[in-house]
Amino acid sequence: MGHNFYLYLSQDKKEYFSLPEKWVASHFVEAVEEASLSSVEQMTLDALSQPAGTDPLAHLVSKAQRIAVIVDDATRPTPVNSILKALFSHIEASGFPGDKITIVIALGTHEAMEKKALETRLGRDISSKYKVVQHNARQSDLVTVEIPGDMRVLKINPEVAHADLRIGISSILPHPMAGYGGGPKIVMPGVANYEFVRDHHMKHLINPRSTAGLTKGNPFHEDCMKAALAVGLDFSINCVYDQKGQIIRIIAGSLEMAFKKAVEICLEKLGHQFAEKVDVTITSAYPHNHGHQFFKGLSAPDTVTKDRGAILLVAPIVTPIPMEFINSFQVIKEKSHNNSAAYIKDHLSRGLAYLPDKSIDFNMAMSTPFVRPNIRVVLVSPLILENEARIMGFEYASSIGEGLKLLKKTYTKADVAIFPAGGLIVPITAWEH
Repeated sequence: MGHNFYLYLSQDKKEYFSLPEKWVASHFVEAVEEASLSSVEQMTLDALSQPAGTDPLAHLVSKAQRIAVIVDDATRPTPVNSILKALFSHIEASGFPGDKITIVIALGTHEAMEKKALETRLGRDISSKYKVVQHNARQSDLVTVEIPGDMRVLKINPEVAHADLRIGISSILPHPMAGYGGGPKIVMPGVANYEFVRDHHMKHLINPRSTAGLTKGNPFHEDCMKAALAVGLDFSINCVYDQKGQIIRIIAGSLEMAFKKAVEICLEKLGHQFAEKVDVTITSAYPHNHGHQFFKGLSAPDTVTKDRGAILLVAPIVTPIPMEFINSFQVIKEKSHNNSAAYIKDHLSRGLAYLPDKSIDFNMAMSTPFVRPNIRVVLVSPLILENEARIMGFEYASSIGEGLKLLKKTYTKADVAIFPAGGLIVPITAWEH
């Protein structure tokens, strides 16, 4: 049999494979080839000319004195440089001075980007021309924002707080807890204080409504939106992708309307129907290719794989898993007296971080092996060693072929789902979340 199936390792690189005998691919979620697409810069200009739910950007700029443009970091696929080129040409065409614009990197609780990585993301021309600040969730000069009807203390980056026009640029992608990433998340957790992010994430992580592809009634998402509206994101620019990971649309406008419209397109392009669960899911974690971000690639497979089934997960990461992440499994094991799952779930049920000295995204990623369904996972990754995989609770294979041979020993027959890009699919299921 030829190599009939493939997984994406990057947008332009596939790895092909064939299924074992008596395995049937009932779902192979291939990207539909789009008609010739415009450049990202042209898509941006088109979006700016037809904003949803708000005045044209030029009108908003005409009333502004200081502009903050909030962008995500390298853990997201957003083509920030191309979008900023189009955005700044649009803004400065009206005569607005470039020295009154600040670019804010919405790190949330992620680590700061190094200078070279920052120049790559923004473009050397833009990073040298405009003021650039990287958000620090623990910095001392964060500014308090009142959320109507809410007693919690939300603080945000001062460059965002003191701007009178706030523009967010992000990617609308399936998110394991928020339903969809991007949109309001560029503000919260993007430019929010550590304590607010911690309390929000820990509180909502294990809520059954906090799941991929769901926004209505999703407390994780709704709390992010509530916070972002209180801060006041005046204009939102959202990228929408196909199952190959290429941008097909950019939607701009008010926070709520642009997000709603982008989510509708995202669901249309990335949604896939499942009438029942499968025995085996074969998937790539792409586009979550940075360190422990690969855990997000388990969200869709966990949803559609039977409890006694298995997942073959290819994690084509380009940055290694930090050793402190690997070592934290032993820390939790010792703290919990070898009852890690119960220990973590107890902390989450009380809205507490179980690794309080670590970042919130670190805590979130660490949670995945313990709060996800008890479904067997065989991991294939160029930058993860076998002993590291086993510490994280996974079996290990050196290649897709070796992983299939391993699973064939248990599953002589199998109904299979294949996700070439596991981070770019929204399962639409016939059962409850």
